[in-house]
Amino acid sequence: MRLVHAVLAASFLSSTGCAVMSVNECQVADWMEVGQRDGAAGRYNRFVQYEKACAKGDIQPNQSLYEVGYTKGRFDYCQPENIFHASLSGGGSYQVCPYAQHAELKPYHDVAAQYYEAKKAQGEWFDELERYQSYLLDPKLSRENRDNYIRRIRELKIKQERIEFNYFDAERKLTRFQREHGL
Repeated sequence: MRLVHAVLAASFLSSTGCAVMSVNECQVADWMEVGQRDGAAGRYNRFVQYEKACAKGDIQPNQSLYEVGYTKGRFDYCQPENIFHASLSGGGSYQVCPYAQHAELKPYHDVAAQYYEAKKAQGEWFDELERYQSYLLDPKLSRENRDNYIRRIRELKIKQERIEFNYFDAERKLTRFQREHGL
């Protein structure tokens, strides 16, 4: 349930972007819910940002309600499984969690983040290779550009082994970590 809550909160916040509230939103905000969403999404406390945004409408956000919600949301977020899944999708950080939990949460973040980065690098490598190969299909391509594209394809093929090794190593570590931790 906590994971579902954190994922829903993260998707809500990502769909609304990083923009703080409008004056209209400040007028109707449930400050406990706002704090809880921020905490559950793994964000640092953003009360000062809300305070500045709401000041434009001469509105004072309720800090005590925000703090109560934020603390609850952050507690929900700062669970090993949530950190793992958030990091696996390229987000997530254990650093927003209380310092006393860092040692416990760091391995969950690190193995998932390493896999995410290796998978991303592999995807970027493949996309770039595919793009240059498609350029070569252009019948109007100049000799100079063709040579440049062929040279770039060779460079990419040289990188292939390292990128694939990093990906498979990260995948192996991820699978082992998941098995050891019941994820």
